[in-house]
Amino acid sequence: MATSTTHSTPLQHAFVNMAPHLAAATGLSLQPPLPPLAATGMHFDDQGKCVFGKKAYWDTMYSNEEGIDGRASEKYSWYCTYDEFGPFWRMLVPDEHARVMIAGIGNDPSPVAMYDDGYSDMLAFDYSDEGIVRAKQLFGPDRDNIRLITADARDLPIEDASIDATLDKGTLDAIYITGKTCLQDSTKEITRVTAPGGVIMCISRVIEPADLMGAFENKHWDIIHEGILAFAPDGEATIDLGAELYSWKRTRAAYVK
Repeated sequence: MATSTTHSTPLQHAFVNMAPHLAAATGLSLQPPLPPLAATGMHFDDQGKCVFGKKAYWDTMYSNEEGIDGRASEKYSWYCTYDEFGPFWRMLVPDEHARVMIAGIGNDPSPVAMYDDGYSDMLAFDYSDEGIVRAKQLFGPDRDNIRLITADARDLPIEDASIDATLDKGTLDAIYITGKTCLQDSTKEITRVTAPGGVIMCISRVIEPADLMGAFENKHWDIIHEGILAFAPDGEATIDLGAELYSWKRTRAAYVK
């Protein structure tokens, strides 16, 4: 499942979540973090449950030629594009030969831009069959080194320690909506398939920071970004991502189910 872009207002887009010492160092005013997505575009069914946590919603989203809720079914990026998060990705994953996994690809064109930027050893999965259909259309016939599979993030058909870098852009947010246990099961699977020294880059705006940080156990992960203001080497700032940036590096601790 890949989710779709929420357009924040200029005021929301300027919010910065950073520690006071960073505010002083950068000259930027200390601001509250981005408001929860629930306040800026979540949709709920008749039972009061968020539709973003339902597979049926994404099947309909991807299969409907006109899309739904103002989100195009052909292609739509959640939070930000590769132009915006690419500098942070390149900082975390300098090796273009890294074995990359995309969590919940759906109809997001960002992984296509990443592939064209040199990261062509790529495996992408989605919970929705219709999402994989859309992804295949976006990648086209000439990008033949991409592996697209339908899979549940809680039970990935992927070998242990076979991934060097994972991009999660809103997928864990949608999983979190279904329950904290689902989030924990998914991060355990990411841990299992990530090779020692591998990284995950997570762009999130829904998960409570304590829940997200707690889902990646310290035994298995070293924290790189923890949702506060950060800069890429050329000066790009995380305030341009429309969400918060989290990232971790995999330790050498063996994962045991």
